[in-house]
Amino acid sequence: MTTALTRAALTTIILASTTVARAQTVAEKKLRATVDEAAAKAAGDIKDCGKKFKVTFDWKAFDGIDWKKIGRDKNDFYDSERNNLSGLGEGLNRLCGDKDYKAALAKVSTIVYRSTNDESIRVKAVISGATLTLDNYSFGSTRGAADYEAAAKAAL
Repeated sequence: MTTALTRAALTTIILASTTVARAQTVAEKKLRATVDEAAAKAAGDIKDCGKKFKVTFDWKAFDGIDWKKIGRDKNDFYDSERNNLSGLGEGLNRLCGDKDYKAALAKVSTIVYRSTNDESIRVKAVISGATLTLDNYSFGSTRGAADYEAAAKAAL
């Protein structure tokens, strides 16, 4: 009985500490909402492909960056990510001016923007099923439409 209670107590402590570690401040929630809004706007900027896309920001990847190890504060990068997303829709929309790229993008329904601290890339696109994932090295200069266009071209 004591062992069961001890296990239950330890489980409760572990779960509580995990929940606390993941809790976001109101300010952080508001910053995240602005990034999500930028992703939604990017989806709306893709107008010439003949369909609507869902653009999402990969928060798991963003939170998974070891911010302490790279000596940066993730709260300083919400504005940067919002700016990086601003050219995504325009860049992909440009591809739909070409019938072959437009046909390739017709197979895509979801576009995932993923932050990375992988210095070996600038922007890298990968297609998996109906998902186009754009990995962006988030610690370089702000990405523009041409960066997303080039990455998507390479993947399509």
